[in-house]
Amino acid sequence: MKEIGIIIDTKGKTAQVEIKRNSACGDCGACHMSKNKSTMEVTAINLIDAKKGDSVEVEMQFANVFKAAAIMYGIPLVAFLFGASITYYLILNLGLNWDQNLVPFFSGIALLAVAFGVIKYFDKKGLFNSKYQPTITGFAEIKKIEKDPIKKIMG
Repeated sequence: MKEIGIIIDTKGKTAQVEIKRNSACGDCGACHMSKNKSTMEVTAINLIDAKKGDSVEVEMQFANVFKAAAIMYGIPLVAFLFGASITYYLILNLGLNWDQNLVPFFSGIALLAVAFGVIKYFDKKGLFNSKYQPTITGFAEIKKIEKDPIKKIMG
């Protein structure tokens, strides 16, 4: 997956890159951008020592996109299902007089929150940064959009 962006800041071996949303993005919401916002900022590994204001190509391996999505969505989903299932099983087998729908639901939500917390903790520790972080692979040329042929003729 390759995108073109402009570096807005550099820090050591990483750079903040502003990437414009393209029409192929659709409305999946994976980048957490609203429909009204046309750019997003990402932190990318700066292999080519690009400077602020440079137009660059930012690439993330397609397989890594799926792995990152599995971590961010799959692990919390499994945690929710595990929490709800175990609580439901315990209520039935221990003869507890608790609500069989609400208690498993809220315990699943609690484990979902714990899963997100664990993912965030490991992300801050740097476990995911190098594997799933985009990489700046080269400089890009941004072509200037010329006027419409009709506007060019009309002035």
